[in-house]
Amino acid sequence: MPRVFIIEDEAPARDRLAALLGATTPPCHVVGTADSLAAAGKWLRTNPAPELIFADIQLGDGLSLELFRTVPPPCPVVFTTAYDDYLLEAFGTHSIAYLLKPVKPAALDAALRKYRELGRHFAGNLAAFATALEKPPRRQRILAQRGPAFQPVAIADVAYFFSENKLTFLVTRTGEKCLVNEPLTTLAGELDPAQFFRVNRNYLAHASAVKSFSSVGKGRLTVQLQPRPADEVLVSQENAADFRAWAGR
Repeated sequence: MPRVFIIEDEAPARDRLAALLGATTPPCHVVGTADSLAAAGKWLRTNPAPELIFADIQLGDGLSLELFRTVPPPCPVVFTTAYDDYLLEAFGTHSIAYLLKPVKPAALDAALRKYRELGRHFAGNLAAFATALEKPPRRQRILAQRGPAFQPVAIADVAYFFSENKLTFLVTRTGEKCLVNEPLTTLAGELDPAQFFRVNRNYLAHASAVKSFSSVGKGRLTVQLQPRPADEVLVSQENAADFRAWAGR
């Protein structure tokens, strides 16, 4: 009887999935649920690890993919979504299946069968299971554009990435600004989480670029990056604890 944690912000979909999981053979035991990234992060940090996570990708306060970059899942993940836009990214985050909503019983059974088969292969060692699902080596460089010219930039030379008017830019440690033809969500999934943190929806910063940070009320933080960006860089109350932990590693 796998111990399952559900992350889903739509109550009818959450209740339906829990009912389907309870009706499987053998039945799954739902040990907890969360309806937001903040609630899911808190639950995962304060409860015994589940054996399987079912997570909707698009939640009211962001993408569950973003959560798993700051709080690595302790077990395999089955993603559920109404769209297939994040298929490739999902399979880079301990994912073993990607189910389109509304979840069909046959698709759910197939995902659970895959979970059991992989579990038998790894002799029930979920730690080895999770390690085997890790992503390939992190990127070492990125192609950037300055005017009509393209040039490879070493990831080690990047201070931070930011988005503006639906475009993504990188800023090097020396202050050079270049256009990057990749969204922040993709970059965050391909870069070392020990080195880069998704500070907010618009900034993805390298640890060496964080000059300092301070509280600004309501649990939020303001971060001083170097080179200094044009905008104030804020960390939400929900992500403040994770940012503090990351910055102190």
